[in-house]
Amino acid sequence: MLNNIKLIASDYDKTFHRNNQLDLKKNLIAVENWRNKGNIFAISTGRDVASMLHEKKIRNIDYDYLVSLNGSFIVDGKNNILFKQALDNALARELVEMLKEKFGDELIISNGFDGCNMTSKKASLSNEISREVYERNAKIYSKTIETALDGEVLLIGCLNDNFEKAKILKEEILLKYESEVEVFINLNYINIVPKGISKASGLDIIIEHSKADKYCVSVIGDDLNDIPMLEKYNGYAVNNAKEEVKAVSLKIYNSVSDLISAVS
Repeated sequence: MLNNIKLIASDYDKTFHRNNQLDLKKNLIAVENWRNKGNIFAISTGRDVASMLHEKKIRNIDYDYLVSLNGSFIVDGKNNILFKQALDNALARELVEMLKEKFGDELIISNGFDGCNMTSKKASLSNEISREVYERNAKIYSKTIETALDGEVLLIGCLNDNFEKAKILKEEILLKYESEVEVFINLNYINIVPKGISKASGLDIIIEHSKADKYCVSVIGDDLNDIPMLEKYNGYAVNNAKEEVKAVSLKIYNSVSDLISAVS
């Protein structure tokens, strides 16, 4: 089965990029060789296109397709829009008001290419990584909460202090809005997207566009928002994945490059 794989989709944070430069370099080389053989590589992430364009610039990440915002915004490698689905604006405003009462360090409202990413100054000074995120977001996102809510809203999110708080907030959101939204947890982030949207539905769009055989697709991830695509396709986990992710995986790999080697 592995020898028939023609399309690989990888989560980004903590899967493809794990803050290990040697690991990242191996992954980049493996993807380049994979694509040079005529195969397809996709990133499937909770991040938006703007954030991934930043990653492309500073880390030389390249891909044929991008499933962004947990499936609500799909583009090809040249940023041509293949699919997007927005939240109702009135609903988006209700959700933001709810999160403003409860969120921790960061509130996110994204239209895919731009939006509002509000990080508290206190959080931005807490450590080097937080400062880097704060400075990056200040360059990428130009909108206030109000101007972001006036336009298309493809994802709303927030960062919680810890995973348990994120789980509680997810339950509270679904208790009120389950018929209208999907809620995913990635690290301590809560991501809210329209009902029926997931990384799996995003891959469906890519498979249709690329005319790939759905049985020739492998995916790899590490966190709870990866589970829908791992369950639907040939799903694998990296060795640092959460136990719930490993439980639905066919096999555990040390890195994305190891998966690519196995299917090449």
